[in-house]
Amino acid sequence: SSGINAEWPLRPGGPRSKKAAAPEPVNETDLGQKVREMFGGAATGNQHPPSECFVLRNMFDPHTETDPYWSEEIRSDVIGECGSFGGVVHIHIDKRDPNGCVYLKATSTTVATACVNSLQGRWFSGKMIKASYMSNSEYGRKFEGTEYLREVLDR
Repeated sequence: SSGINAEWPLRPGGPRSKKAAAPEPVNETDLGQKVREMFGGAATGNQHPPSECFVLRNMFDPHTETDPYWSEEIRSDVIGECGSFGGVVHIHIDKRDPNGCVYLKATSTTVATACVNSLQGRWFSGKMIKASYMSNSEYGRKFEGTEYLREVLDR
C-alpha cells in the first residue's frame, strides 16, 4: 500500500534546469494562491465555479498499476482525506482514464471547496494532483442518479 498519508504533504517540484527570476513580493493572504498556481494551477481558476462536484486528475497511471486492489486503495485514501472536511456521497475512479481521474460529489459546496483547496497541488503516489470543479448538471449527466445521494461514504 503506497498510503496517501505518506505523500499528501505539499512538496517542492524538484530540480529545475534554469534559475527562476525572483518573484515579486506577495502579501500573506495571496501566498497560498501563488503556491497553488506554481504547482499546477489554482482550483479557483478552472472553468466551473465551486459546486458539490469535482474531479482529481493525475491520481494514477492505468498502464503502470499492478496491484489488483489499487483502485480500492485510492478510493479509501480519498474518502478518508475528504472525510476530514465533511465527506463525499459519491466517488468514481475511471480505471482506464490516462489522466488518472477520480470523480467525487461532496455533501455540500463548502465541503467540496475545502477538499479541492486541500488537494490541489499535493502529491499522491509520486504525482501532483490537479483538482477542479464540475457543474452539478455535468456530473449528473455523467453519473445518473447522483443528484439524490445524501449518505456519506465510509472508507
